[in-house]
Amino acid sequence: MICVRGMRVRAIVLACLIALVFPGSTFSSFGEFTIRDELELARKFDLVIETRFPVIQDTRITGYVESLVDRLVAAMPPQPFPIKTTVVRNVALNAFASAAGHITIFTGLIANMDSEDELASVIAHELAHVSERHIAKSIEKSQLVGAGSLLGILAGVLVGSQGGGDGAGALVLGSVAGARAMQLKYTRENEKDADQYGLGYLVDAGFSPSGMTSAFNKIRKLQWLGGGGDVPSYLSTHPGMDDRVVYMQERIARLPENVRDRSSDNASFERVKLLVQAWYTDPSTAKAIFTSAEKSACPVVLGEAIALSRLHQIEAAKARFEDALACNPREPLWMREYGRFAFEYGNLETAVKYLQEVVLRDPDDLFALFFYARAVAEQGNHAASVSAMERVLRAVPRDAEVLEYLARYQAATGRAFEAHLNFAKSFAYKRKFSKYDFHMQKSEVLAQSAPQQEQLRAVREEIAEFREILGI
Repeated sequence: MICVRGMRVRAIVLACLIALVFPGSTFSSFGEFTIRDELELARKFDLVIETRFPVIQDTRITGYVESLVDRLVAAMPPQPFPIKTTVVRNVALNAFASAAGHITIFTGLIANMDSEDELASVIAHELAHVSERHIAKSIEKSQLVGAGSLLGILAGVLVGSQGGGDGAGALVLGSVAGARAMQLKYTRENEKDADQYGLGYLVDAGFSPSGMTSAFNKIRKLQWLGGGGDVPSYLSTHPGMDDRVVYMQERIARLPENVRDRSSDNASFERVKLLVQAWYTDPSTAKAIFTSAEKSACPVVLGEAIALSRLHQIEAAKARFEDALACNPREPLWMREYGRFAFEYGNLETAVKYLQEVVLRDPDDLFALFFYARAVAEQGNHAASVSAMERVLRAVPRDAEVLEYLARYQAATGRAFEAHLNFAKSFAYKRKFSKYDFHMQKSEVLAQSAPQQEQLRAVREEIAEFREILGI
């Protein structure tokens, strides 16, 4: 993990990853931590991340981030597992690698970087932790007692992170014995290796190496401004950014001039950053960002329109959306955002018109598909809404909101068994287990066929594992 705010997250993540796969009350030595162990660890950790963090499902954001990861992975040695990327809504300037090549990136990182090269450099650093299996090696060396109790700590960290407040995370981390947390910290050698290998991946993938030092300098500035006051003392020995920046500058200076002088096309990055700032920062802050920028630029107009809609300034938002469409009338992103706005403020005909056009042109845009399903349902076309929402669910099978809307539309079309089953899963992932039990009982009464019985069994197993992992 490269960031300052994220230092405490890594120690928690590593400790809790162990607890998820080894939930027994005590253990003394792991011995070899195998690839199979790591894959099982990652699968269970993903279940927690996907049901406790606010995961970003906008494919325009996630698809872009995955494209950067894919470029970097192509420059890495072959890995024993596929690399998986998750983007979560959190204001911290942070990213971290977990087990089996799973990378988690916070929206705060995207919002605070100034170029594609900077964002790619942070991802490259985390991928280097993956390629060197630093997490697995740390687990192999660790000897912890009472690992089962760490499940509660994990839940606390995730709840604190959802609020975006660093203080909550620090308090939770402070409850972990300092000596144990130190056992799970990346060493200075780990971080230096991640810097070195990450720079190699960055350069070999065609990015500018200057992105790494400029990203480091942003992190160093954050450390200086923040003062580190909310970081527990036993984490204060994190490898110094000053030394790392100097070391990387020296390495970059030895690269060929044509490599040092590279610069990326930031058009895609700027569009994704716009969406992140407009949607996933505080709405008043988002409005200030876009109203202070160049008023005539189409992306700025769109960003301001989104921020105004989040502030429920309906007439002002409508005017800015119309301005945005006027300067970029056939761009799917502009159409999608206007269609979403029209739906939320009751103009169903306009919403369906624009969202349907986006879905036809980009069938993988889950955001557009989700709102299109809701809009046609409001028009009474529940068959179309079920079809669209089922497509969304295939991509995000644990999303409680998607499950709930699909259940409503299935109920409206007379598919009572499926409706109750999806309501049950939705309430389970919201941790409302009395309602989960109610809808499971309804599903059991309605299950008539062998395939329906099999669906019931699969859901019971899925939710039983979820409850076991979270200790519920």
